[in-house]
This record gives sequence, C-alpha cells and structure tokens, in this order.
Amino acid sequence: MIISHKYRFIFIHCRKVAGSAIKTTLWPHLGDGDIMIGSLDEVLQRGGALNRAARRAMWHPHALNVTRKAMLEWWRHGDTSRYRNLVNTAVKAHYRRSLFRNPVHPPAENVRSMFPYEWEHYFKFCFVRDPYEQALSEFSHQRRNSRREFDFGYFLKALAGEVDDRGITPSGLISNWPLYTIDDQVAVDYIGRYANLEEDFAWLCERLDIPHRGRLLEEKVEKHGRKKKLQDWYDAERAEYVRKLYKKEIDYFSISSPF
Repeated sequence: MIISHKYRFIFIHCRKVAGSAIKTTLWPHLGDGDIMIGSLDEVLQRGGALNRAARRAMWHPHALNVTRKAMLEWWRHGDTSRYRNLVNTAVKAHYRRSLFRNPVHPPAENVRSMFPYEWEHYFKFCFVRDPYEQALSEFSHQRRNSRREFDFGYFLKALAGEVDDRGITPSGLISNWPLYTIDDQVAVDYIGRYANLEEDFAWLCERLDIPHRGRLLEEKVEKHGRKKKLQDWYDAERAEYVRKLYKKEIDYFSISSPF
C-alpha cells in the first residue's frame, strides 16, 4: 500500500496484481513523508534509499526487535538480502497492530479508519485481475516461498480450508474484494485491470501528475508452467473452488470460467 501526500493518492495493493512492480516504479517519485508498506526490500535491492517515513516506522516500538536484527545484519555482513528483508519486515511490523495483520494488503475499511483525512480527500486506486489467473499466480508464489511441491488442486483445497496446511496459504485475506470495497460497495475512485496494466498505469501517472514515463519495472517471475494455457490448469472441480473463493469479484466483473 502507498499513502502519497506529495501526489495525494492512496494505492491499494491487491494480491498478485503486479503491486510490487507498481510500488517500486513509483518509489523514486514519492515524497520523503510518503508511506509505503511492503516491497521496500526490492527498492533497496534496486539501489534505492529509505525515505523519512520508512526510517521513522522502523524505529517505532512495535518494530524495534526486527530493526535491531536488521542493524546487526548490516554491521556483520553489509547489504544482504536478509538485511533488506528485515528492513521490509520492520516497516510492516509498525503498521501490523493498527492497520491489519498483513498490512501490505489491508481491507479498505481499515485504511479509512487509520487515514480518515487521506481517504476522504485523496485519489484512491487499485488494480484487479481475473481470479482464475490470480489463484494460479498465488499457487506459484506459495509453492516458491514454501519450497515445497504440491499440485494446484491441493492448493485450492487448502485455500478453501478443506486441507489444514497453513504453510502454503497466504497470510491475511484470500480474495481482494474487501481491499477495495466497504460494505460490499466499491470504495475506490479507479480500478485498473491487470490485462491492461501498462496503459492503465500510464493513465494514472498522467492523472496524478507523476513524472513517470515508460514501462513498469519488471514483475516478479512466476514459475508455474505458463507455457500451458489457463484452461489447461482447470477442470470443473478446480473452477468451482475458485468460483466460491472469489465469488463477489467474479460476479461484480462478470468473469467467465476458463472451463
């Protein structure tokens, strides 16, 4: 998530919709007091520096334990991936108690409660994705992070709670619907589409007067055999799991099943 006081916008980071690419692309243009939760490890990896808001969050009492580990890692080994991950975790820890247990992807209602002035006066936007694609991307992400092998059908059963395997399910919410709606009503000013990502992002930069020109920074690589067509991953049972898990999004955007 981003709260930009400089450009007066709120970016709601939906799961598996190129949110990290959007944030790392926007980061060089943000102000010193702008808040970004998540993806700071990627910012540092690309040679970026933390702004004042991020440094302040790291030294909040809720984040101190993780911040100390990050500083110790820096003193011992310098700029390592562990150091960057700890910095990212420390900033998230600052917001976890007040915003959401997974503050990178908080519900819209929580954002409104914590940032009432900004919610009322800033331009709010997000990006969404075909839930059948999103579930597959989530599968790839969880398999890579858990370093385990499991099939797509098993993963969907775990998402649905039929299999007790929390090690392969995401923290926080599964569906993105609560991230951009309040009381089941869309609460943001603009919803971009993953299928039209570059064009919609370029429109937003122009709308918000952000001086970015060109393409988004490279997205995280998905490794779930994307040479296969979407339909090849689904049968009637798998499609039904996704339809139930993401029902409100599927109904609102009138998305057809790939099976």
